[in-house]
Amino acid sequence: MNFILYDGIEWKKLFPITLTRPVSEIRLGLFTIKERWEKYLGKSVDHVITQPFLSKKYSKKKSFYFKNILLINSSYLPNEELIQILFSLKENETVFFEEKIIAIKKNFLLGKEDVLSLKKYKKTYHIKKVIHIQYPWDIFINNESVLKKDFLFFTKGKKSFSLLGKNYIIGRDRIFLEEDIQTNNVVLNAQYGPIYIEKGVQIMEGSVIRGPVYIGKNTTLNVGSKIYGGTTISTFCKVGGEIFNSVIFSYSNKVHDGFLGNSILGEWCNLGAGTNISNLRNDYRKVTVWNYEKKDFIPIDLRFIGVIMGDHSKSAINTQFNTATIVGVGGSIFGYGFPSRYIPSFSFGGIQSKKRIPFNKICETSEIMMKRRNINFSVLDKKILEYLYQLLDI
Repeated sequence: MNFILYDGIEWKKLFPITLTRPVSEIRLGLFTIKERWEKYLGKSVDHVITQPFLSKKYSKKKSFYFKNILLINSSYLPNEELIQILFSLKENETVFFEEKIIAIKKNFLLGKEDVLSLKKYKKTYHIKKVIHIQYPWDIFINNESVLKKDFLFFTKGKKSFSLLGKNYIIGRDRIFLEEDIQTNNVVLNAQYGPIYIEKGVQIMEGSVIRGPVYIGKNTTLNVGSKIYGGTTISTFCKVGGEIFNSVIFSYSNKVHDGFLGNSILGEWCNLGAGTNISNLRNDYRKVTVWNYEKKDFIPIDLRFIGVIMGDHSKSAINTQFNTATIVGVGGSIFGYGFPSRYIPSFSFGGIQSKKRIPFNKICETSEIMMKRRNINFSVLDKKILEYLYQLLDI
């Protein structure tokens, strides 16, 4: 059987995180959505159907023809019940959750075919419980429960390494460590949730990690870092200060002191020293957030939300982000006062200016930052940013 993940209507609702990636490349818990599906399915995903400007980087084939396929909406996370139903599907059968399609079994799929063109189904199945990632804040809302489940799923039957040095460990049986982790005089507290630390991580003195938490490979935690539950810090990151219930994608930095809570940082982001994020209004009211489709702020049923930042965006020293701030791709935020709660992509400055960074400068900065991590700023990366740069109001 061929397994294909596709972007549904959720792709636009997940801006700015999905401006530069398919839904399947969103990370929460221990894995990206694609990685999680592959682990539950027991095989690699054969293809990802996404937006044309993202396809060259993230899709395996320019044009495709598959037989005996299972089309899966990337915004749903797999669980045991769902996997059991999917493997029992026959041709022209589908799985629904709250009147929305999760997956369709088809005999064949052509390159230009609409993945939802099948109008009538021989049989439909309904699943009662599944995690659906529809909006960016769904990532950190679900991260704690997903972390716990991923930990049980991925560590079963595996043996953890031990830490060297003098450290204070609580709940050792709920801590899984890969090799070559450097620690000394740190606290790992898994009393309230598991902790998973990948290989090559360096945790400097005085740091405290309170699970559930995932730290990706070759990430560095600076002296005195305070990492609270519900937090995922992906691979090759550098972090410090206080982080609570947040997801940081790979190659991003929050090196210095300052608070980051109920937030998401995309890849290649950098928060300058003293950057702080408010995650709660002074009047404790529920928040409004920027909606890309309506081009306006809309109310949502949340009180706690910090910043949601797209790839390649940066904040300068002592930047202060207000509650429920949305930052697009490639922004450079600096200046006095609180910047706007919606900062369009490629913005330059803060409340005192609304300039746009020249595209060649965007590329120069990206190339310099990526080269520091021995990663090439590829032609495909440049074309994705160039496509977005030509759009308005993103």
